[in-house]
Amino acid sequence: MDISSLLARADAAAPLTLSRSGPATVARLAAEAVASGRGAVVVVRSRDELALMRGLTALFTPDLSVGRADKSARPETPAGPVWDRSWAYLPPFNHRSLSLEGWAGRLAVLYGLSRGVTRGLVLTADNLIPRLPPTDFFSDGELVLRRGEDMSPDLLLEHMGAWGYQRVSMVAHAGDMARRGDIFDVLPPGYDKPLRLEFFGDTIDEMRVFDPSSQRSVGQLDEATLLPVSPVRRGRAAEDKMRGRWKRLFQKGLLAEFAHSSLLRAMEQADIRLTPGVAYDASTFLEAWLPRESLWFLPGRRELEDGLAEADRAWRAALAGDIEETRLDQPEHLVLRDADAARVAVERAPRAYAEPLLMGVAAGTDDESVLELPERTYRSFADLFPGQPDRDRPWQQMAAGLKQWAGSRRQVVLAFASERGRRKFLKLAEQDGLLPSLRYDPAGRGLFALVAPLHQGAEMVWDDSLILGEDLLQPRAERGRRVASGAFKGLDSYDDLTPGDLLVHRDYGIGRFGGLHRMNLGGVDNDYLLLEYADDARLYLPVDRLSVVQKFKGNDGPAPVLDRLGGSAWTSSKEKARKAVEKIAADLVEMYAWRKVAKGFSYSPLGEMYREFEASFGFEETPDQARAIQEVLEDMEKAVPMDRLVCGDVGFGKTEVALRAAFRAACDGRQVALLCPTTVLAEQHFQTFRARLAGFPVNVGLLSRFVPRARQQETLRAAEKGQIDILIGTHRLLSQDVKLPNLGLLILDEEQRFGVRHKEKLKQLKKNVDALTLTATPIPRTLQLSMSGIRELSVIETAPPERKPVATAILNRDKAALRQIVERELAREGQVFWVHNRVQGLEKVAAFVRELVPDARVGMAHGQMGERELEDTMHKFWHGELDVLVSTAIVESGLDFPRANTLIVDQAQMFGLGQLYQLRGRVGRSDRQAYAVFVVSDMDALPEAAAERLRIILELDYLGAGFQVAMEDLRLRGAGNILGEAQSGHMARVGLDLYLEMLEEAVTRLKGEGELLRTETEMNLGLPAHIPETYVTDGRERLKYYKMLSSAPDAATRQNVEMELRDRFGPLPEELETFMAVLAFKERVNALGVARADLHPDRVRVTWAEGQRRVGPEALVKLVTSHVDRARLFPPASMELKLDTSRGPAARLDEARQLLAGLAR
Repeated sequence: MDISSLLARADAAAPLTLSRSGPATVARLAAEAVASGRGAVVVVRSRDELALMRGLTALFTPDLSVGRADKSARPETPAGPVWDRSWAYLPPFNHRSLSLEGWAGRLAVLYGLSRGVTRGLVLTADNLIPRLPPTDFFSDGELVLRRGEDMSPDLLLEHMGAWGYQRVSMVAHAGDMARRGDIFDVLPPGYDKPLRLEFFGDTIDEMRVFDPSSQRSVGQLDEATLLPVSPVRRGRAAEDKMRGRWKRLFQKGLLAEFAHSSLLRAMEQADIRLTPGVAYDASTFLEAWLPRESLWFLPGRRELEDGLAEADRAWRAALAGDIEETRLDQPEHLVLRDADAARVAVERAPRAYAEPLLMGVAAGTDDESVLELPERTYRSFADLFPGQPDRDRPWQQMAAGLKQWAGSRRQVVLAFASERGRRKFLKLAEQDGLLPSLRYDPAGRGLFALVAPLHQGAEMVWDDSLILGEDLLQPRAERGRRVASGAFKGLDSYDDLTPGDLLVHRDYGIGRFGGLHRMNLGGVDNDYLLLEYADDARLYLPVDRLSVVQKFKGNDGPAPVLDRLGGSAWTSSKEKARKAVEKIAADLVEMYAWRKVAKGFSYSPLGEMYREFEASFGFEETPDQARAIQEVLEDMEKAVPMDRLVCGDVGFGKTEVALRAAFRAACDGRQVALLCPTTVLAEQHFQTFRARLAGFPVNVGLLSRFVPRARQQETLRAAEKGQIDILIGTHRLLSQDVKLPNLGLLILDEEQRFGVRHKEKLKQLKKNVDALTLTATPIPRTLQLSMSGIRELSVIETAPPERKPVATAILNRDKAALRQIVERELAREGQVFWVHNRVQGLEKVAAFVRELVPDARVGMAHGQMGERELEDTMHKFWHGELDVLVSTAIVESGLDFPRANTLIVDQAQMFGLGQLYQLRGRVGRSDRQAYAVFVVSDMDALPEAAAERLRIILELDYLGAGFQVAMEDLRLRGAGNILGEAQSGHMARVGLDLYLEMLEEAVTRLKGEGELLRTETEMNLGLPAHIPETYVTDGRERLKYYKMLSSAPDAATRQNVEMELRDRFGPLPEELETFMAVLAFKERVNALGVARADLHPDRVRVTWAEGQRRVGPEALVKLVTSHVDRARLFPPASMELKLDTSRGPAARLDEARQLLAGLAR
């Protein structure tokens, strides 16, 4: 289809109607219009549609979707300003957008339109209602700065102030500026990250882009353009013009006296809510800024009218609210136009309507104006393969599909959210013979792999094109109701096995690991795990059955004796532990039963304000973080009170999870209490919450000893009246005089720092409030409650991009080594934490550090200091005025100092495992390599328990290890006597994991949810299925991948391991392909209740256990009668399937698995 001639038919008098089309079609046509030199405007109905259209327009614009395919492009080159791009995007424009950040983004888009570079625009309908600045706004409203040119920093500061910029201590948001000597930081409109200008006198010596979280440079600039952040100019001349305008309007009777005085007062207060329509005689509407003869792509006629009418009502209601609440009166006729006037303005332009449900020919149009452009939307992997998506081996199915589609369709376009994702795909695709183009060609044919933020997919039938977003390229794990997870998960990727380690076999008990062995049975080579038992008995375990063994984890004490194969001692021990667990489970369930019967508050559905707050998050959520947020929001919608533990490593985004929950509670009129263990952490949370909630109608209060008494009383009165939405504080929140009448959510941060007395007071606060606990290392009791299914658990294990693990070492106290460590950090302009365990000796330690590094600026902090002194010290350290902070473990709790990247813990043997891990988390909060040094007096003379703690903290040095640290802490300390002393002996006998599994099963029965059904099909392999030594030569690496594959809970996880293997070692050999097929087959027959499966080169025989109810006789008969030549039944409970020996072993097993899939009820 000739798109150019199609677009030429669009006319103001005769608009086009696009029938059966969708967003991909609209984006494709709009991108073609822009490419031909014409303007294009796409109007969408919501923020979600805006995000979708952003991805699609970028995808179909070659310069935007090519990514960094050009190897010569420097990776450190920062992204240019938005006005250098052909497409721009205007988010919803409502009354809450009247802020510095809201106007900054809008003015950057208008500047791009005025320069003529930006010719494509995507916007929501509410952008068509309000008035905008005059089209000559930027004639004296841009300032171009170049490196090496002269510019007085004082003059620049004054100029920026007149343009609406606000001076702050640290730049983080659009419209912020900061000056420290010869350094000037600013975040102007149009730039993703702030700029740092370094002056030498009045000359701009350096110009860089920097990361606001770490304050480190990410790229150089030679030139930058600064724009105003306010649409209303400041300064005497501009204000005189406004006064004159309002006086004339008042004299003509077009401005009431109250409105006149209100506007004058707002101008004097520099109120950011003043709109261009009020300020300028020549204010405009959006269409005045667009390229001539722009082609408009609109939603259906009814949808457009409804969207404009809703925006009109919202604006008028907000202006009326301003008069009531703040006595700011901006007359409607000056601020905006009505919905009908906006619709008429649009109808003067060439346009096309995308009618969603057009049947035949629309009324009032002739046949030629209606274009049939059918489009089909795909939202999941299963949509691409209707009928039988192969979720067990998705990559193979996708690779085959891509080959087929690339040959049968004009275009197949793959979209990846990042260059990294595309590179990973290309490496894997090359192994399967897929070689896509990396730059989009609208007229080209074949397969394209592009970079664009698109997640769903579409088929443009009219263009014979298929578009696949990243979410469609592999299946996602389904999220269902949480059940007890099964603590005994088999060997997993966290366990580092060495010969001699103790293992627990679910059926045979405790044995010793004897290594990985290659054995030939029946002429077939495969790998087996050797377990050695008492009396020199040996058990060789096939590698596909690693899920029935687990590394032994017990309490401190003598090692348990090995069990005898076939003996009764193991069975007897399991039964005793099970009976003891029944009593513990009953106590646990009773302890938390009131939360299940108490009536909680069920929150209303998420609204537009929440979506706007969500969009204001300056980073992309990691998958784990997004899942935790979703789980918390779902809990809040339930009628029972929430009780969820969010366990995430330090710096992995737990605070944002709490922010989302708090914001939702506040939006529904509920109060939130955030309890922190220290005053310093409470102060930091207060600043974080206040910054994130700026611009939203949420009041945040602080109670701690840093707050003056008068301010505390004022906060208490406001809280009691319900005027404080979120109250942050230390244990001061638990005082009798703190009254929160509408308390709906309690957030407990770093819960391991609170004692039992505090927690009892927490229970008394209110029994039906939602409870959210945040921690990096939960105390053992909390972890056990969560592992047992009593409390809900969310684990955030994904590190933020570019985060590096903290390099960890243990060191004997040595002056020369310590001096070198401190000097190395100071040489790279970083800071050092020096932690000592006692307040009494802190002065001596500080003196020691000053003597060690005389040039360093050393400060001291501990919990017994005066409020003002402690606050000043922390403030100096935050702003880089101190090089070394000598402190107690007060810095353990959640504090965030991005420039501190070396930690020295003095007398490390005196700290607990959780404390050591929390302390190590104080460094490494940026993309720079961080170091943690644990100093002891004598490594050889350490007590056994202390040595074990230090060994664990050294081993668990990877990102996201907090959860595993907590598991080790549970092993070392037990779950605490609150559950009864009876548990410790049984845990020591059967091991922690099996003990927890028994507890889960007992709790599940008592909660009436049915028993956990655990089946493990015995597989007898008569064909080679293993990882060849020629493919992965290191035996430990092979064992690691066997563990990862056999313990994978679903096909998506197995596929991730497969991708890693392909990425590291190349295409999979046939034996490994067969092993992958065996695991997929095993997952299928496990679900069917098969007790035993015999796999041979030419046939498969499956046998069911007596009394199984998974597969009915009618299903078996149906399968056999449908495949008489291949399937046979053998009484009493076996079936044999013949395999097609002309195919490879993996393909044969896949075919058998798909045949058996039809048996599932």
